Amino acid sequence: MSRSTNPASYAALAGRTFLFRGLKEDEVRVLLGTEGVRVAHFEKGQTISDRDGAERALGVILFGKCAVTKENADAKMPMSELRPGELFGAASLFCREERYVARIAADASTWVLLIPEDALRSMMRREFRVAENYMTYLTARIRFLSERLDGFLPQSVEERLYDYMRLRARDGVFEPEWSVSAIAEALRVGRTTLYRALDRLISDGKIKRCGRTFRLPEGER
Repeated sequence: MSRSTNPASYAALAGRTFLFRGLKEDEVRVLLGTEGVRVAHFEKGQTISDRDGAERALGVILFGKCAVTKENADAKMPMSELRPGELFGAASLFCREERYVARIAADASTWVLLIPEDALRSMMRREFRVAENYMTYLTARIRFLSERLDGFLPQSVEERLYDYMRLRARDGVFEPEWSVSAIAEALRVGRTTLYRALDRLISDGKIKRCGRTFRLPEGER
């Protein structure tokens, strides 16, 4: 399926993201006409952004999906998977750090809306709601990262696995994005230990297995 590279043609889709929440479609279309805003296509496996990337831009996934990883010369750790409507790049904006914090690569044929820092600043000046939405997003990220820091406290493997699943669940359902080996590596445990922790969580009634997915209790959604 062919896609347009005209940002304004994605006004309806972009309008469903947090950044343009509360704005009418025609208002979003005008904002997407801001100088510098563009749509880019990436094939599967192609790097969209990495630690040495020079461009400072907020990216919104329009179609496809992306894998976010932390990498160095010796190791690669999966962090998350981005799907349509989700974004990346906020950590590269409005700061003096030259290096980005992670590598983002297309995990399928992917179309991305890219909003450079200067363009986002212009949008905020034109429509305060964009600035308000952006601040709301950053506040949510701070709370999320604060919860992640709890993982540095002494925890059992079951607690670490449960937190890993809870933070990545959608509507109370956790669907593994990575292989068992990758999850075990992320948690710094062996595969056998991971399977034992999973079985214990199921037997204790903390999670329920539904095929390849896992359902968390109502209160953890």
